[in-house]
Amino acid sequence: MYYADEITDNPAHHCVGVATSQTILGPYKPQDTPFACPIDQGGAIDADGFQDVDGTRYVVYKVDGNSIGHGGECMNSVPPIVPTPIMLQEVAEDGVTLIGEPTEVLNRDYFDGPLIEAPSLHRTDEGIYFLFFSSNCFSGPLYDTSYATATSIYGPYTKAERPLFITGDGPDMRGPGGSDIVKDGSRVVLHGHLDDSTGYVGYTPRGMYTAQLTFNGRTVTAQ
Repeated sequence: MYYADEITDNPAHHCVGVATSQTILGPYKPQDTPFACPIDQGGAIDADGFQDVDGTRYVVYKVDGNSIGHGGECMNSVPPIVPTPIMLQEVAEDGVTLIGEPTEVLNRDYFDGPLIEAPSLHRTDEGIYFLFFSSNCFSGPLYDTSYATATSIYGPYTKAERPLFITGDGPDMRGPGGSDIVKDGSRVVLHGHLDDSTGYVGYTPRGMYTAQLTFNGRTVTAQ
């Protein structure tokens, strides 16, 4: 189980941890050391595991650069903008042991607003890697579910011309993000706001959505 938690002596930042169990129902025991903790870059969150067709295992996660940003939306819309890259880390069969160093596979640009986050990988039968992610600030209506594609898991990844989901794509869909793809690629699950709340609020009510996916080359559509 990959998870993110506050750092004891620096609760403004998070790191990715790992906990293991002999059964899926637990109990889970956390490892003594973090899985990913680039604290000088803001920490790390949003880890997600992926197993490639050859059996190789990876974990993708976000470097939480906006946590050391200079203010504004999600603490990172005031220049200079801090990078929030998506990292790819190969792991051993146990899903825990690191193999080599993490590789940056994607980063934010002007159109992504203050950040990208919540990565999730899928490989199609055509051999195209889809890296799903969210961009813009999670607390506002511009939050979305986007994707980028590559023919190698290490990239380079090309961002799609349009996000997969944005506010208004469904009658009640607002700020859709945090997507994850089921193993066979047939469906996506994600969350969205349940009301018109925007800005920084203590608790933004959210609900879960699901949709069927159709992959065609480097594009994906949902219904």
